[in-house]
Amino acid sequence: MHRPPTVSVDVAGVALVLRIGTVSRFGPVAALFLATAAQESAAQTAYEICVNNAKAVHDTSHAAECKRLAEQTEQDRADCLGTLKLPPAYCDLSYPARDGSPNCTLPAENATVIDAALERTRYRCARENQAAQ
Repeated sequence: MHRPPTVSVDVAGVALVLRIGTVSRFGPVAALFLATAAQESAAQTAYEICVNNAKAVHDTSHAAECKRLAEQTEQDRADCLGTLKLPPAYCDLSYPARDGSPNCTLPAENATVIDAALERTRYRCARENQAAQ
């Protein structure tokens, strides 16, 4: 049995295989349409992966900053009590326990930096998506 030859086109990491028979049956415009649609689909997939990765980095950074601030506050309180030998009431008021969970509320100056990095990355993803289409 003779199989028609195929043409493989790699579009942004997505292999698109067009049978030459399809091109001759439907014409080069249809083949071009299919290739363009595959390229747009690949670009959209790459964009979604880019944005999802950016969100994962954001969430990891947020969680790490929550943990870092909670540990720093705990250390500062321990230093207040131990090294400085200040009264516990003073140290408790000066260094209240912070939420170290991944979804803590960060101080505005910390959250702004992390959120801005996410927005810059989303913007880069959008530019890359436009360039790929």
